Amino acid sequence: MKLIVSEINHYWVHFQAGQSKEHLIYPNIIVKCYHDDDFILQLNFYPDNKTLPDNYYDVNSKLVYLRYRLSMYANVIDLLRNEKPIYFSYSQKSNVGYVRTGKEPIGEGDNDVDFDH
Repeated sequence: MKLIVSEINHYWVHFQAGQSKEHLIYPNIIVKCYHDDDFILQLNFYPDNKTLPDNYYDVNSKLVYLRYRLSMYANVIDLLRNEKPIYFSYSQKSNVGYVRTGKEPIGEGDNDVDFDH
């Protein structure tokens, strides 16, 4: 199993509305993340009171899907809007992924000093 790591340098936000089916859980918000022109990660935000689907890696498209509770959206979008560099990691073995900043000195604002992934 492998660890997938990439920098995120563009994102796109989609607010879902409309169709709802009792047996299906649709994400309320989708954030598509890119490295340059490559679509590498999709963050799906689901209602807090619903069971989250498992994270997923699509081997054909090489796209990672991370699932979060809707209450996490403000934190994640704040990170994407205000920090640089931003990375994501996903372990196929543990099915765990995360979005993270680069190494930043305390109190230095936007002056990041990144380290190896």
